[in-house]
Amino acid sequence: MPTQKSKTNGNIFANGWDANGSFEKLADAGRGNMEAFVAATSIAAQGFGDVNQAWFAFAKRAFERNGVAAEAIFAAKNPADAAELQADWARSAFDNYVSESSKITEMAVKTANDAIAPIRARVDGVVETFAENAN
Repeated sequence: MPTQKSKTNGNIFANGWDANGSFEKLADAGRGNMEAFVAATSIAAQGFGDVNQAWFAFAKRAFERNGVAAEAIFAAKNPADAAELQADWARSAFDNYVSESSKITEMAVKTANDAIAPIRARVDGVVETFAENAN
């Protein structure tokens, strides 16, 4: 017949194994969180690097176009021609800026969505695990 002490020792031993499994689950959760964070950071760094390159490429093209426009304006034969060239340049520069900034903004939004995807997936997995354990 088991004594009270042997029952208690058996419970402690069993609880110890349960706790060990819990620590492993906790470690796995932490590892999964870190992997999701690293993946998100990597995606963000690459994507926003691409966004940065797009802005610099746009700035370079705009600088070149502005130089050509300035030469044309300064070469105008009279002030009326210069004003017309300047108005055409301003309209073209504005339209180009709006178009390019829209493209680059779309790149940034896509990058942000792509970067958050690993974290979103991790959160969904954790919520699912909690829901399964609650039942």
